Amino acid sequence: MATLSVILITKNEEVDLPSCLESVSFADEIIIVDNGSTDSTPEIAKKYNAKFFTEDWHGFGPQKNLSLSKATCDWIFSIDADEVVSKKLAKEIQKTIANPVYCGYEISRATTFCGKKVRFGDWGRDKVLRLFKRGHGEFTNDQLHERIIVKGMTGKLNHSMIHNSVSSIEDAKEKMVEYAKISAKGRKGSKFTAMTRAFWTFFRSYILRFGWLDGWTGFRVAQLCAKGTYLKYTFS
Repeated sequence: MATLSVILITKNEEVDLPSCLESVSFADEIIIVDNGSTDSTPEIAKKYNAKFFTEDWHGFGPQKNLSLSKATCDWIFSIDADEVVSKKLAKEIQKTIANPVYCGYEISRATTFCGKKVRFGDWGRDKVLRLFKRGHGEFTNDQLHERIIVKGMTGKLNHSMIHNSVSSIEDAKEKMVEYAKISAKGRKGSKFTAMTRAFWTFFRSYILRFGWLDGWTGFRVAQLCAKGTYLKYTFS
């Protein structure tokens, strides 16, 4: 019978982690690589019988490859602490690994922003490759926006998981600044470039990708995406 390892990286995730781990409790093992949490993250991990490791920060891609290297099961499911697997998706994952057709599978994400569902814009209609056979995939070494590269054919699962992207505007701004600083490394920028790129990002998210159909939520998402782009080129 095929076995499943769930892998994730954490730092101070006591708010989101319980619902995340509860949703993947069907897995054979849960691997957590933590970067020095000072809240109750370690205790929460222990409660769910997760294998908990503390490592220095190396960037998102390398950090996730560390978690992958500690997994021992036939299949790997990568999840972030702010994501939740629906019951339908959990059953689909179990059925899929029991009788697989592909080496890896994409999964749709239903993203929320401050509790509101995001259907359109840059954050809408999101698909990510998260389920793959061990030995057939690894993460890119990108410091940010890492992705999984799978050796072999990939398919797509029917059910989605919930992505609780940000819980508040303050949380969104903190993440935006953090990610902008990482993205700025090695990038040449100017105020003019920052402004034109930011305008394009807002236009793409709010107009071309129909963010306006999400009302105020769509506007705020487009605004934050544009601000992040602006900072990325001003920090460089």
